[in-house]
Amino acid sequence: MGTAPTELLVAGLVASSMASLFVLLGFSLDVARWRARRRTDRIHATLARVLLADEAGAETAAERLARYRPATIIPLIQRLAADLDGEAMERLRALVASAALDRHIRSRVGSRRWRRRAQGAGLANLLPHGDPARTVLLDDPHPLVRARCAEALAPADAGANAARLVELLDDEVDADKFAAQGALIHAGTLAVDTLADYLETGNDDGIRWALEVAANTPDPKLIPGIRRHLDGPDPERRAIATRAVAIWADGVAELRDRLEDDDPRVRAAAADAVALAGAEALAANVGRLLGDRSWIVRERAGRSLASMGPTGVMTLRIHLDDEDGYARDMARQVLDTLGVVHA
Repeated sequence: MGTAPTELLVAGLVASSMASLFVLLGFSLDVARWRARRRTDRIHATLARVLLADEAGAETAAERLARYRPATIIPLIQRLAADLDGEAMERLRALVASAALDRHIRSRVGSRRWRRRAQGAGLANLLPHGDPARTVLLDDPHPLVRARCAEALAPADAGANAARLVELLDDEVDADKFAAQGALIHAGTLAVDTLADYLETGNDDGIRWALEVAANTPDPKLIPGIRRHLDGPDPERRAIATRAVAIWADGVAELRDRLEDDDPRVRAAAADAVALAGAEALAANVGRLLGDRSWIVRERAGRSLASMGPTGVMTLRIHLDDEDGYARDMARQVLDTLGVVHA
């Protein structure tokens, strides 16, 4: 009879002890998390002073940051590195040097594990200018490391490695193509000569991606290469090249021809390009596409005219009485969308 109460008492004490232990453990974890947040907040505030304070304040803040463990600082720096340029980037680069973080970045760049190399690729542009570790991962065997390296390139590095970036436009992995595109656009005129040569002589799948770069790089050196594909046999390339024409100062004649292309993708791209170029002189030509057999061409033509203001509205009104039912319907639909009375 006395054993059962004793067992119950022991069980109650064990349960109470376990509950107390869990409460203590939870409290300890909460305190640890609070301290970690406080530390992170202090590091963020100190980093802000490094980047934004006057020279003396930035130097003092950098000395304070050097006291923290590199494993604590580097993830925070990595988030900043992708969004900074100019003086802020140079200050961050100086911090890396003064806090001896460059050794840890090189360790990631040379790691056997691809995830750590990807981290290193995102940080490599914080190494000194001209350091080969800044661009070595463009040739990494893992595609995501190559992509991360291309994404993080400074414009000067992208320009100096334009030939390699052009090769990546024909990579079998889309992530590498997108990253190379972005790097070449970011490089601007620094990569134009290499890009122009590729557009004029290349013929692989990377040409489509290069044409997208050209469409975002308004440089006259690219016009011969764009024109080569504007008149080529591949309709997809013609469509991309047509969009690139929108940035030409004198591309009206080319756009007029593409509005009559035998492929609907090209005609739709031409209507878009007319809108981007603000080429109101082609309003009547775009208006004729309101009766196109392809719905996407009709829709893009209507959208293009809608962007032209009074000229576009007048053209749309004219087609309200068009013999073609498609043209009448699209003109009425666009005018309704614009809130224009057309009774």
